[in-house]
Amino acid sequence: MRKTAGIMLLLAGAAITALTPDSIGGQAVYLACFAGLVVATWAAVRRPGPRRPWVLTACAVTSWLAGDITTVIVQLAGRTPSVGLADVFWLAGYPLMGAAILAMVRRRAPGQSRAALQDGLTLTTAAGLAAWQFFIRPELHGGGPTPSLIVGALYPSGDLVLFAAVVYLVLSPGRNGVPGLLLIAGNSLSLILDTLLTMLSDVLPGSAADRLNGALLLANALIVGSVLRRDRDQMLQPAPIEKPRLHPARLTFLGLAMLTGPILAVARQTGRIEERMLMLSATAVAVGFCLARFTQAVHEQGRTQDRLTYLADHDSLTGLVNRRVLAERLTRQFRSRDDFALLYLDLDGFKAVNDAYGHAAGDAVLVEVARRIRAEVRDADLAARLGGDEFAVLSRELDATGARELADRLRRAVSEPIVCDRAALHVGVSIGLATGAGCAHGEEMLSRADQAMFEVKRGRRAAAGASAPAQPGVRVRSGTAVKPVQDLRSPQDVDAPESRLPL
Repeated sequence: MRKTAGIMLLLAGAAITALTPDSIGGQAVYLACFAGLVVATWAAVRRPGPRRPWVLTACAVTSWLAGDITTVIVQLAGRTPSVGLADVFWLAGYPLMGAAILAMVRRRAPGQSRAALQDGLTLTTAAGLAAWQFFIRPELHGGGPTPSLIVGALYPSGDLVLFAAVVYLVLSPGRNGVPGLLLIAGNSLSLILDTLLTMLSDVLPGSAADRLNGALLLANALIVGSVLRRDRDQMLQPAPIEKPRLHPARLTFLGLAMLTGPILAVARQTGRIEERMLMLSATAVAVGFCLARFTQAVHEQGRTQDRLTYLADHDSLTGLVNRRVLAERLTRQFRSRDDFALLYLDLDGFKAVNDAYGHAAGDAVLVEVARRIRAEVRDADLAARLGGDEFAVLSRELDATGARELADRLRRAVSEPIVCDRAALHVGVSIGLATGAGCAHGEEMLSRADQAMFEVKRGRRAAAGASAPAQPGVRVRSGTAVKPVQDLRSPQDVDAPESRLPL
């Protein structure tokens, strides 16, 4: 309810500001609303969590408010200086906001933002060329006192700083969410309004330009809204390491940035319009061909990198992820809870298959076991081959009871006969289970699951040694004759009680 009331008051204040820009009441409403936003920002900064980006954001909007208050005080005093303390406050807000966004990106994408920085600098350079041509250069060559000329040129420069920061945030890895969208929207609206004010300053009367303060109030409200959000810190969470991709939209923007210089150069020429358009078209075609070739090379490199990454992360025989990937996932996702489970699987009788039928049959068994494991686990589970005849399954959101049920399904699935070259091969499996509860880290969890598996295997060996030899149970089909061969597992391997899966 308070949030809705605050939004309604803010909208009403923006409307009053836009409709009565010259009145004392309109200015008072504007300053009151802006001051309320600043107070709310500093109150939100005190919440637990990282503070530096939000403190810098609060300093930026506070600096802009200070410039507005200074302007009103000077006007009430009957003075209208062309340059004054208000300009200092207004200009200071740009680098403060840029520093806030830079702090956000450095927190959430350490070591991963180089591509975003390079692309951002490319777009900023192009925007800088346009700003110099249309705003900064005319301002410096205009008439008036030198301080006024310098300050007038500094405002487009401040917009460039803000533009670079916003582009850097948009292109950097990481999740923006609602807080990030509010921050981007607020700063983008500020840039649009600043550009309009600069372009229309010579044709709009002062009262008409002041009507834009209502929209400027909304822009600051969007920026403040990013700080007030309870989920703001999601913007600062480290982004997962991903292979950089060249998005088509990103490529389009880079192409336009490359054309900025030629467009401005052609626009300043005084030759025939047909010749200038021909030169510009030829330049655009050349840039298009260069970008197309560059894109093709990047995609070819990406496919090669994907293949190398797959080979580095997966077992070449079974297609399951390898031990390194499992260890990384355990480290990154570990939770000391009962619903974080790891199953450690070791095949029983696999060596006998290799000795009796050769390594080709052993490989076929491993491939089929991996297929059966994948068929039993959920899409969110991670199945891995640790090496040799050892496998593992990492499950999240699965309690100990569910993990035991999964282990029982895996035991039954692996124990089904595997047909290879008309031979029905049998292997069993010993499964150790561990949950994250009581573990300090993923390595300890893996060690516990490994130890639990060995306890199951020792128990089966002890039970097999105390029992009578079993009758041969594996059969080889040759034509129509059925010949019994040596059993590759003991009865205990097939019917091991579930109680031998310790936690």
